[in-house]
Amino acid sequence: MYSDARSDRENMTTSSEARRRAEVALALALDESPQVTHAPTRDAVHAFVDALAADGLMPEAVVIAFKDLLLRNPSMHRFEPEARTELRTALVSECILHYFGARTPDDMPPPPTRPRLKIIRGGGFDGPRNAADRTPNGRA
Repeated sequence: MYSDARSDRENMTTSSEARRRAEVALALALDESPQVTHAPTRDAVHAFVDALAADGLMPEAVVIAFKDLLLRNPSMHRFEPEARTELRTALVSECILHYFGARTPDDMPPPPTRPRLKIIRGGGFDGPRNAADRTPNGRA
């Protein structure tokens, strides 16, 4: 029984494995060229964001993980600090745009709806209509 479960498990890709593969692909693409206009780099950014979003990470967590990868990537450190900051900014912007652009309205939960409250001014329940009709303590 355990052997069957193990063989099924070996053929399955876990979300952490998909994330690891996307991270490796992104590191290789960044090594080739960190320019967001470079198609393999842009595709790797998109795949990484998709893997994190599939894990259910919120946008902030995706950006933090993405920035962490950029900080740990040795190929980014071959550039001067100003150029590195510009490259990182462009890559993070692409990450954010893809996270929100790749999600269709069907993927997003509907905004919370609040019941509409009817505003009643001046009483309306056979009660006092103005301040003169009330007693000093505010009661009718």
